Amino acid sequence: MERGYWIKSKPVYTSLVWHEKATSHLVLAAGIGGMAALKLFQQMHPAQPVTVLYAKYAQMEVDYSATLKKIVPDNLHVFKFEEDLLTELKSIMPHMRMGLRIYVAGSEGFIWDVAKVVKPFGVENDHIMKELTDTLARSVYCVHCKAITRNVTTNIVQCCGCERMLFVRDHFSRNLGAYMGLMVDAESPGELPAIEEIYP
Repeated sequence: MERGYWIKSKPVYTSLVWHEKATSHLVLAAGIGGMAALKLFQQMHPAQPVTVLYAKYAQMEVDYSATLKKIVPDNLHVFKFEEDLLTELKSIMPHMRMGLRIYVAGSEGFIWDVAKVVKPFGVENDHIMKELTDTLARSVYCVHCKAITRNVTTNIVQCCGCERMLFVRDHFSRNLGAYMGLMVDAESPGELPAIEEIYP
């Protein structure tokens, strides 16, 4: 990336910090994101009710569930995979009250999967605190066939839908939770630039 190059749509992530005026807190973490959840509890243990959902296995197989159980003995729910956590999230959201604050730590794919699940319940993207951990792998939306290829670590990837070779752009869609992918060899079919891993 060139110096000074900036794409407004590209998300900026921060470290998780408790929102002191919340009436309750919901912490969601996957894999190495468990470390971000632990760091959050190192700041303080809030007086308001806290629920933690943790998926043990994400991109990196790192399990912080034993340590989290010591710090959050009540209201910690541990799942094997992210999909199980997202299913539970969908089931508990109708019972959440106004003033809830949501904190998410994990891969970019996980963060935006959470945002998609909570959006129908009136939780806007700006109201979710997000910390990127785990991997820089991207989800890529094919502008040709509309398929989303997940866990992309290279600058060019084959679309999982139409099999076109896509250039991974920095333009990000919050609605889709994915970066835009454009056919890279449209003008000269078969001529591809070097494929490099840049999102490890």
